[in-house]
Amino acid sequence: MLWFVLLTIALVTSGTELPLQCTNEPRVEDAIATLATQSDYDRPFSILATDPPVAACHLIRSLRTVRDTHVIGYEQDKHVDTMRVIWALRALRYLTDCQDFRAPTAENPDKWDGLRREWLLRDDTGVPMTNWKPSDGVRFFATWMSRDSLFIAPSDAQQGIITQWVEWYRTKGSHGFQFKTCESVNQWYF
Repeated sequence: MLWFVLLTIALVTSGTELPLQCTNEPRVEDAIATLATQSDYDRPFSILATDPPVAACHLIRSLRTVRDTHVIGYEQDKHVDTMRVIWALRALRYLTDCQDFRAPTAENPDKWDGLRREWLLRDDTGVPMTNWKPSDGVRFFATWMSRDSLFIAPSDAQQGIITQWVEWYRTKGSHGFQFKTCESVNQWYF
C-alpha cells in the first residue's frame, strides 16, 4: 500500500496525470474488444451507444500509438492492434457527433511516401491542403475510401491526438457533454 501512495505522489508532483478511471461495464468492454475482429460494427456500436459516457472513457483509455504507417484494406486482419485503435477512434467519432482532433508533427511530410502525404495532408472536409503547415496538424488516420486503405499519422501526432481525447473527456465528456451519434459515415469512418 505504501508503494501505491509513493507512486501517486511521484506522479502528481511530476505533473504526470493518472490514467482515466472508467466505470466497470462488461458489455461495453466486450463490445470494444470485438471492434477490430468482426466485419459488422452495428452490434458493438449499438451497445456502446447505450452508455456513451462510459463507452467514451473505455475507448479513450484503449488508445495507443501504433507503429504502422499504412494498412492496406485487404490486410487489416494482419494488423489487429492497429485496427483496434482505428476502430476505437471511429467509435469515438460516432458517439460524439463526429468530434475529431488533429495534432502537429515534427516529421517532414516530404519524406513520407507520396500516397501517405496525399491522404494525411487534407483538411477536415477531405480536400487536399495545398499549403499545409505543421501548425495545421494531421488526423490520426485517413482512409482511401475505394480501397479501405489506411494512412496513419506519425507517432508524435498520434500521441498529441490521444492527449486531446483524454483532456476532452476530463473537461467535457465526463461533465455533462450531450452525446449524440454522428449520422455521417463519411465523418466517422474515413
